[in-house]
Amino acid sequence: MRIEMWADIANPWTHAAAERLRVALGAGDVAAEVVWRPLLTDAADPDAPRDALRLLVLAEERGGVELQGRVVAELLASHDVRDLVELAAVAERAGFPDGGALLASGGGQARLRELLLIGKARGITISPTLADGERLLEFAMSPATIGEFLDASDGADADAGRSARRLPPEVERLRWAEELLALNDPLGALVLLEPLLAEHAQDPNIRRVAASAYFASAQLGRARQVLEATLADHPSDSYARLMLGRTLKRQGHAEEAGTHLRMAAAMTPEYA
Repeated sequence: MRIEMWADIANPWTHAAAERLRVALGAGDVAAEVVWRPLLTDAADPDAPRDALRLLVLAEERGGVELQGRVVAELLASHDVRDLVELAAVAERAGFPDGGALLASGGGQARLRELLLIGKARGITISPTLADGERLLEFAMSPATIGEFLDASDGADADAGRSARRLPPEVERLRWAEELLALNDPLGALVLLEPLLAEHAQDPNIRRVAASAYFASAQLGRARQVLEATLADHPSDSYARLMLGRTLKRQGHAEEAGTHLRMAAAMTPEYA
């Protein structure tokens, strides 16, 4: 079983949670693999430990959860998780000798940004938070509470199978993008949509969300391009026609916009 620990590595509660998780895993019968995920309790703070979180991301990418776990242990024991020299030493002590150079070259930035957006889309705001799929356990967790959480996760896996409970990765990513749109973060939504657009550019659901994100971020030319392509393939898509009408109206093409808006309303009266 794999669970996620979403945490701001500089938050003092992270140390307590890591120890309580260790105790819970040692006391129970559940074998769980823990992967650490980045969380910023104050993303606007210029002293936020972004470099330390990048090191976590890089460690998982280069050596999986085992290397990441050793890096976490060294970070939690470190005196300064914001200093690049110290972070290079942390990586060295953890058996990740390339970590310092990768940090210095900007490695892990794109993946860090993506994971922070995923956490935001999933509503994870408290550091630390344990996650098993949609199930979250926020801090104020005792070893006993963590044990109950792990037991419930393990029992659900035995009853239904993890693959049966989890959505396909592409569907999860699309839902996260939709959540970011609902949170008024269209640019973040577009970041999560990038791989979907690269691999499934013809999917109408992905196109609709992308068009909405382009529209909301005032990228009207791109919104129009996606919507026109959608309607070329699916002329009866009333939502795409509504969005194209709105896009054209904002671009100043009132007459053409009106045609699409009337057609959308005829197909779906609530769009009137």
